[in-house]
Amino acid sequence: MIHITLEGVEEVQRALQQFERRAIDELVAEMTKSKEDLLSKSQQLAPVLTGKLMESGTADPPVGMRVQPDEISAEVGYHVVYARRRHEEFYNPGPLTASKPQVDGMIPGRKYLEQPALRYAKDYLQAWTAAVRRAMS
Repeated sequence: MIHITLEGVEEVQRALQQFERRAIDELVAEMTKSKEDLLSKSQQLAPVLTGKLMESGTADPPVGMRVQPDEISAEVGYHVVYARRRHEEFYNPGPLTASKPQVDGMIPGRKYLEQPALRYAKDYLQAWTAAVRRAMS
């Protein structure tokens, strides 16, 4: 008969819990930077007539375990009634929108939130991965 006694299990559990807390803190900090960057870039690309659309942009803070127990999420969005319509519909940009500078080759107007979200998704993911790796060191 073999008998194994494990010592230090509590220390391992504490170390894992500390790692998890550090990883979550690092990830939330990096997600905060990403969402602020996405909001800024989307505001630069948003169509403009009165400025109300750009001003309505928000980036909610990352929230851990809000939707599912193993999920951390953050939201970037616009909250005027016509925000979705301006994002989705085809239209000719007015002179104010047309005079806005491009952002990394992206043209202001339609898909003002989707364009930077897709363009920078890989960069954001790499930053989040690096944040978790920092927690390991």
